[in-house]
Amino acid sequence: MRYVEANLGVSTADAEQVATRFENGDLHLSFIDWQAQPCSITFREVLGYRWQELDDAVPRDDTTFEAIDSPWLQRQAQLQSVPSNEYAHYVLCFNACGVLDVLARRDSAS
Repeated sequence: MRYVEANLGVSTADAEQVATRFENGDLHLSFIDWQAQPCSITFREVLGYRWQELDDAVPRDDTTFEAIDSPWLQRQAQLQSVPSNEYAHYVLCFNACGVLDVLARRDSAS
């Protein structure tokens, strides 16, 4: 698995008050950004998500990545009988408070 930067339209740098809400298959993420501005993004048709401390395998940065050739995405797509190429494994690094991994329909983040 490798990581490439992904631009989802929000910056996770120095984010605070991170909150998630899962509803009707969509994951809603909100937080306060480094400029003290509220930010939000919604991931559509989510296969799975997890919050954890920063994993050593992920580049250490307040950046958002796409995990390419993700075994977790492959397994969840297989279990849920969907084509894995229509989904992405996004990794949002919040250095101050953890990492959010999201398996969602590709390019559905808004």
